[in-house]
Amino acid sequence: MKKIILSCLLALVVLSAFKLKDGPNPLVGRWENIRIFQGSKTSLIGNFKSDGTYSGFINKKAFVTGKYQLKHDTLYIDDSTCGTGYTGIYQVQFFGQDSLKFHVIRDTCQGRREGTDNFLFRKLK
Repeated sequence: MKKIILSCLLALVVLSAFKLKDGPNPLVGRWENIRIFQGSKTSLIGNFKSDGTYSGFINKKAFVTGKYQLKHDTLYIDDSTCGTGYTGIYQVQFFGQDSLKFHVIRDTCQGRREGTDNFLFRKLK
């Protein structure tokens, strides 16, 4: 009987050391990249919501909406410009809580890939 109780306690301690549920989604919020495009300063903002949807803005004008899912450091994303069924997969590299980079793993949508791959985005307040 003591062995069973000790085994159960040991199992409980071991299981409690593992995180059973992911914490808050660190991607939720508004992220901006500012770059020079065709000689002009261009602002690209991604607004990621906790419900798994996002919107994209170029110079404060909406241009894309879609859905995303973040699993650990991997982002699965699709949107209206590329069409459903064309999910892009990116590694998300966070630098603290205020900046990130997306690194393409696989994405057949050229516009999305060219607009996000390896660019630094800063979190807006």
